[in-house]
Amino acid sequence: MFSQRFGDLGIHRCFLFRFINRIFSAAVKTLLSAKRPVCHITVLFLFACSLPGYADEIHTASPPTSAVAPAPAPAATPAPITPQLPDGFVKKVIKRGETLAKICSTDSTARIIFMKVNRLDERHFPIGKEVLVPVDVNKALLYNPVPATLTDSRGAREIRVFLDRQYFGAYEGGKLLFWGPVSSGRKLKPTTPGKFFVNYKERFRRSLKYENAPMPFSINFNKGFFMHQQSLPGRAASHGCIRLLQVDAARLFYWAQRNDPVTVINN
Repeated sequence: MFSQRFGDLGIHRCFLFRFINRIFSAAVKTLLSAKRPVCHITVLFLFACSLPGYADEIHTASPPTSAVAPAPAPAATPAPITPQLPDGFVKKVIKRGETLAKICSTDSTARIIFMKVNRLDERHFPIGKEVLVPVDVNKALLYNPVPATLTDSRGAREIRVFLDRQYFGAYEGGKLLFWGPVSSGRKLKPTTPGKFFVNYKERFRRSLKYENAPMPFSINFNKGFFMHQQSLPGRAASHGCIRLLQVDAARLFYWAQRNDPVTVINN
């Protein structure tokens, strides 16, 4: 009944036991002062019986708090890696019916930049192919897909063809003068890498092996192989020669001289 009254008042049981402990302590003092063995035994018995209950109550009232390790933070999601877009360009996917004139409007410089960067001529517009379209001509003209300088230059003038990139560079004193796209030999008829020289040039030439095909602005550099104007589909597609855009073939033809080094590399 005593405990029930305190429970009705909403007092925690811990305070109830503290109150009982005070009464118990006073009773012990009274019994001990009686100087009787029976009283002493009674005190020890009461004390032994009261300890477990009191200790349990104390622990129940104030349970020890155990340190809880914080949950590990979720791993950060790496940012997607996106190829860097050259200044002055936007990406576009070629759609059915689109032409060079439609994509680059009437700007002839933008058209040339488009063909050079994407390695496509006016007749090759693969539907679904992602291309770079120049929107700022001044910035787009600064784009350079080949090394600006050569640390292993072979002479005052050199033509270097990068088969892996499908571009060429014309160098003077190891410094890039101009560049352009190429279409080298396809897988079954690859262009041979190596160090060669300009043997001779022919402004108008036709193929002796492939149906008398025209080869304008031909520069012979390795036996029966030439650098010359021909179609560019955006990939290696020739029989071993190095195809060029008309604008690049003409410029290279009039710039190159006999015995100029021609270096063809594949890395």
